[in-house]
Amino acid sequence: MDQHESSRRQFLSSVLVASSGALLSETSFAADESTKPAASTTQPVRSIEEGRLTFHGIDTHHGATIGTLSVELSYFEGGAFRLIKHFDTVKNGRSDGALLQGAAFKPGLYEALLYVDDYFSALKTPLPTPNFLKKVPIRFGVSTPQERYHLAVLFNPWNYSYYRGS
Repeated sequence: MDQHESSRRQFLSSVLVASSGALLSETSFAADESTKPAASTTQPVRSIEEGRLTFHGIDTHHGATIGTLSVELSYFEGGAFRLIKHFDTVKNGRSDGALLQGAAFKPGLYEALLYVDDYFSALKTPLPTPNFLKKVPIRFGVSTPQERYHLAVLFNPWNYSYYRGS
C-alpha cells in the first residue's frame, strides 16, 4: 500500500468517526428535547390570509415580457362569461397587485382573454399575416377562493401554456 492510499484510508476513517459522533449527539439531543415540557398553548393564533388571484404573462419569444399585455377577466354566470375587468400588465408582465380578492374572489369558472396579437404588433415583431394566434382564451376553475391563485401564462406568437403558480 502506497502513502497516498494510506492517507486516503486515514481520511475516510476520520470522516466516519466524525459522522458517528455527530449522529450520536443528534440522538442525545433528541432525547433531551423529549424530556422538556410541552410548549405553551397560549401562542397567538395566526390569521388566515385572504385568498386572491394574480396574473403573470411571460413572453417566451423575446425571453422576457417587454411590452404591455392586455387581458380581459370574465366570470361564468347565467350561462355565459361576463366581463369583470380589463387590465394591462405592468413591469415584467405581472398584474398590478391582486385582480380579485376577498369577497370579490368567488368559486367558479373564469376566463382570461389575452390580446396576444396586439402585444406582438405593438412590439413590431415580424410575423406572418394572418398571425397564428390572435386572442387567446384561458379558462380555469377556482374551487377554494380562500387560497392564492396565480395564473402564470407562457406565450409566444405560435403557442401558449398556463398553470397555477404560487
